[in-house]
Amino acid sequence: MKYDINFKWGLVMTKAGTANYAIHKGTYGNNPTYKTTLDFRTSSFFDGIVKVRDTLSSHAGINLEPLYHLRRINEGRTHFWEEVFIENYSETYTKARVRRENVDMVKFDTTLISNRAGYDLLNIFVFARTLDYPNLTPGQTFHIASFVGKDNVNITVHFKGQSVIEKSPTLKYKAYQLLIDIRDVAFDQSKSAMEIWISDDDNRVPLKLKAKLKIGAAEANLSSWENLKYPFSSEIRIPVR
Repeated sequence: MKYDINFKWGLVMTKAGTANYAIHKGTYGNNPTYKTTLDFRTSSFFDGIVKVRDTLSSHAGINLEPLYHLRRINEGRTHFWEEVFIENYSETYTKARVRRENVDMVKFDTTLISNRAGYDLLNIFVFARTLDYPNLTPGQTFHIASFVGKDNVNITVHFKGQSVIEKSPTLKYKAYQLLIDIRDVAFDQSKSAMEIWISDDDNRVPLKLKAKLKIGAAEANLSSWENLKYPFSSEIRIPVR
């Protein structure tokens, strides 16, 4: 799945870059996994401000429990890689070891514990894609956590209900909408800091993401896809008159 990333500053919306999101069969600790990868690169315009070439990958077990995450950051003068090892995982207790280093030194190697189901940055999307949407009630909430650097970030996911995204005058998508509260300093406000729209079909494709940041807002929109397991039936085609 490919996405166009836009950045909004004030009233101006500018294309900031592109992202590729994919899921493959993988292995971790000699066991079969679902491996998710995401790479992000800024456009030529934003390269002049800060050149970003980030790559993330994660492994989840066959029961979709998070196992491992690798984040390689290449942003201007900032270069490091960060690993998250999920040592224990349940809905009420998660223990993770987080290690960050660069070419010069180990920046930190620490253990984080949450009394919630804990996820890395990519496996949060696995969580969002595998909710039992037909049986959810609008307003229903889920309490999870994410491990980023030395921070144990508490997240509340609100199911808003079904929605329709207008891609163009002749194309719309049926979707499920989630509002996400994030307790983290990177976001402009913790309440409803992010919105995600998931396709209303068996693929559960992330169609759109909006995030309110300290220095503006970011938006990701699905631009193309291939090798989906099921027909992409959330599309609504409107005849041209």
